[in-house]
Amino acid sequence: MQVTLNTTLQCTALQWMTPAQTSNKKHPYMFSQCQAIHARSVFPCQDTPDVKSTFDFEIRSPLPVVASGLPTGSRDYQPGKGKSPGTLLYTFSQKVPIPSYLFAIASGDLASASIGPRSSVWTGPEELLACKEELDGEIEPFMSAIESVVSPSYQWTSYNALILPASFPYGGMENPVWTFATPSIISGDKQNVDVIAHELSHSWSGNLVTSCSWEHFWLNEGWTTYLERRIQAALHGEAHRHFSAIIGWKALEDSVERFGTDNEFTKLVVDLKGKDPDDAFSSVPYEKGFCALYTLELLLGKEKWDRFIPHYFETFKFRSLDSYEFKACLLDFFKEDQEADKKLKEFDWDALFYAPGYPPKPDFDDSLVKSCLALADQWKLVAEGKAKDWKPKKGDIDGWVANQSVVFLEKVQGFAEKLKHKDVLEMGETYGYGGSQNIELVSRFLSIGLKAKVSEMYQPSADLLGRIGEFPFSFPSHFPFNDLETRCCALLTY
Repeated sequence: MQVTLNTTLQCTALQWMTPAQTSNKKHPYMFSQCQAIHARSVFPCQDTPDVKSTFDFEIRSPLPVVASGLPTGSRDYQPGKGKSPGTLLYTFSQKVPIPSYLFAIASGDLASASIGPRSSVWTGPEELLACKEELDGEIEPFMSAIESVVSPSYQWTSYNALILPASFPYGGMENPVWTFATPSIISGDKQNVDVIAHELSHSWSGNLVTSCSWEHFWLNEGWTTYLERRIQAALHGEAHRHFSAIIGWKALEDSVERFGTDNEFTKLVVDLKGKDPDDAFSSVPYEKGFCALYTLELLLGKEKWDRFIPHYFETFKFRSLDSYEFKACLLDFFKEDQEADKKLKEFDWDALFYAPGYPPKPDFDDSLVKSCLALADQWKLVAEGKAKDWKPKKGDIDGWVANQSVVFLEKVQGFAEKLKHKDVLEMGETYGYGGSQNIELVSRFLSIGLKAKVSEMYQPSADLLGRIGEFPFSFPSHFPFNDLETRCCALLTY
């Protein structure tokens, strides 16, 4: 049977860009975003993560195409008519069953380069060199680290990253074979490539083992965040896993306070009856989900927990599950271990799944945070006029990773209104924040400047919001960014 259909202008899954909206302004560009329930706007489907299928793609385009399957060639050139260019039929095959939300396509002026033995990067020709330099050699250590924790091994043959135009609204989307990623990860300092570690982890949690509905979305994102942090621990040390978790807790606080501590959307297992899953999107399933898994690791002990992880992924590979099947699998695995069995049966599962608001906060190692907060406290003294003889120096942040600067800058944001004009400029010049290409640093530093009413920050802030489409840097997205004041207010809101 063959079904013929056309999408409409109301197709929520596809974004069409004119040449003027691309970096080299030569060709149009199209990309998809089907998560959570937008695949139904592209083709008739059972648009639920509970249903998985293999896919074969045939996509005709005048420009190169990538899709969430392995490429099987291009053929059947058809010449264009009039000024229309000729087209090729690009074909892909996905033999691992996937839910409809992982259907993905993109087409545009694309070039590629190898960045590892089983990975490549794709982007615009002008951006390719910078993307290759940023990601070259980074992916394979991530893959090796996660394969030392999880079983089965990587099931998707190759891993490729498509660096999209600036209008892509997310940090990354875990489409199989081709992760779609924001250009903000290309920061020139390799400090934002952990976004790729997160999306790569989805190759197991979410893509291979999938939550059966969006009510149990934490099984996708909680596990992925947990595995991402295991990669960080393997490559950089356990303290970095805890440091990432502390930053994640701050994100959880922001979401819980935005929703309210009694809100349904702050539960681990949520009720989405009659609701759009996008309305519930926040850091809650990521960070509250991570805390749930980390709590179980602490409850059982890391050695026992690590024996369960590969069992879980082997048991549910190619399948979808809910939170209760996860619990049953865990209980069954440890039923012969009297100590573990007793702990799990006494554990408050109802509170884990259904309690709104904050989970019990784990005791994280804060050794990497202390120096950030100490420096922020010194700048608070500057803001209060109590440190007139103190001068900042580049060595204040020697040895820091970018996220330590993020913690420092977020702390300074709390008293930025008290900083003098010259102090903000001196901070940016001394620590290099003013000239950084790292969006995570620049956005926070500019926010400090805006709060301190440093006029030199107004135009750079507007320029930043004019070229970055990623949420939350352009939040709130409904603002008409047609004047300098409104753009700066948007960054202050963030």
